[in-house]
Amino acid sequence: MEGNDTTAANLDPDDVPITNRTRRSARIKKVPMKYDVEHVIPSQEPHQPKNKATTTATSDRPKRKAAEAARQRISHDEVSSLHEKTFARMDIDERKEYRGWVEVESEPAFFNAMLQDLNAKSLKVEELFSLDDATLAGLPQPVRGLIFLFELIHEDEPDEERQPCPKNLWFGNQTTTNGCATVALMNILMNTRDGQFGPELEEFRHTTTELLPPQRGHALDTNDFIRAIHNSVARRNDLLSEDLLFDNQFEVTTPSKDSSSKKKIALKKAVGTKKRKLEHRSASYHYIAFVPVDGQVWELDGLERMPLCLGPCDSNTWLGVASEAIQERMGRHGNDFLSFNLLAICQSPLLTLSQTLATSLATAKALDDVVTGSPSWDLPTPWEKFPDDRLARFNLTREQILTQYSPRPSFDTRVNDANFDLVAAQELAEELRIEQEDVEAQYVAEEAAVDEAVEMIRARRRDYTPAVHQWVRILAEKGVLRDLIQEMDSQG
Repeated sequence: MEGNDTTAANLDPDDVPITNRTRRSARIKKVPMKYDVEHVIPSQEPHQPKNKATTTATSDRPKRKAAEAARQRISHDEVSSLHEKTFARMDIDERKEYRGWVEVESEPAFFNAMLQDLNAKSLKVEELFSLDDATLAGLPQPVRGLIFLFELIHEDEPDEERQPCPKNLWFGNQTTTNGCATVALMNILMNTRDGQFGPELEEFRHTTTELLPPQRGHALDTNDFIRAIHNSVARRNDLLSEDLLFDNQFEVTTPSKDSSSKKKIALKKAVGTKKRKLEHRSASYHYIAFVPVDGQVWELDGLERMPLCLGPCDSNTWLGVASEAIQERMGRHGNDFLSFNLLAICQSPLLTLSQTLATSLATAKALDDVVTGSPSWDLPTPWEKFPDDRLARFNLTREQILTQYSPRPSFDTRVNDANFDLVAAQELAEELRIEQEDVEAQYVAEEAAVDEAVEMIRARRRDYTPAVHQWVRILAEKGVLRDLIQEMDSQG
């Protein structure tokens, strides 16, 4: 799961009107002071100061929102109304209107569902559990990029010769908290020049091509279409938690009006204590991307101002170059038990299988043209076996097959052989039939895998919180909930 990753560091303020201040607090993590402090509802009796000194101290205390709320009287009706609003069913446009970014898990099914929603259906995400040659060779080809998830720790960064982003490379900075997963994904998609994308992504690529990396990050942050897909599995409680976290972080970083040295020391001690506790309890994670572009491998880290060139490559060697860099990064932490995850963005097997079927049908049509007219040839034509409605499942048409695909290279050699006769033609036709059936079976299986990933995420998007809240509320109104609690306490 993604942690409290932060924005790119040291960006020029004139580059773009960044929506959130550029920072790298994930590496020097600032923890909300009051995040774990229990909120206490004040008593019904108004508070009376015991003496003047107490009154002065109270009036000088910083007016934090949590402290201010604690001094106010909260009625039962207000609490009930807040509960109803919190646990109500989310409106269909509520995620689209939410301007923040929530944490996402490094789950292949989620990224595959994102690709479907982004209309980047020609790509697929595969999870890698090893970086050995056999595993990398087994990935659907070509591999468009790698997404590496690792745990951020406090360390001195090695000296790396980063360089300004060249014009042939699309690189965007991370300008908002919790957006690094989508930033890494977009840093790969926007460098996939022959990718088949929908109008929204094509428009985004067109409008950001000439921008600087910080401006691209800002354009991504303010893109409602992409942000809504990133937040698609979030529930209202997730959105409220993110808002509360930001609110507490703002309170901690707001300068205090009290310049008392004693209070400064006390504040410093309180923050330090809580920071150590929270760091021990949770960790921050970050996503970065690796992509091949024009014969070079690039590491694209949205937290960095500039990309890092890892060296030259070709289509067969770039994965080896990237895997060496990933293993070197993992090896920096020695024997520390840290979490890592690696995802590969590959060309979808559906596209490859569709192209294979089209080539096979083009070969079958050429064979049919050669033997047409022979009285002993009674095999069905390719269009009889694959009518238009069947071809549509593979996103193919007859015209497309005849104009864009040619028979396989070995076809002419076999047909022009002096020993090629009707029996040889029937053998070739049978080979093509078996191949077509095998390709169709693989295509159906791959479609089922895609549908399963989409359905998994669709199930995650179903929020049962309103139903559970309503059920518990009815139990409480009937007087059953208290009995259940007492029964559980007696058994515990």
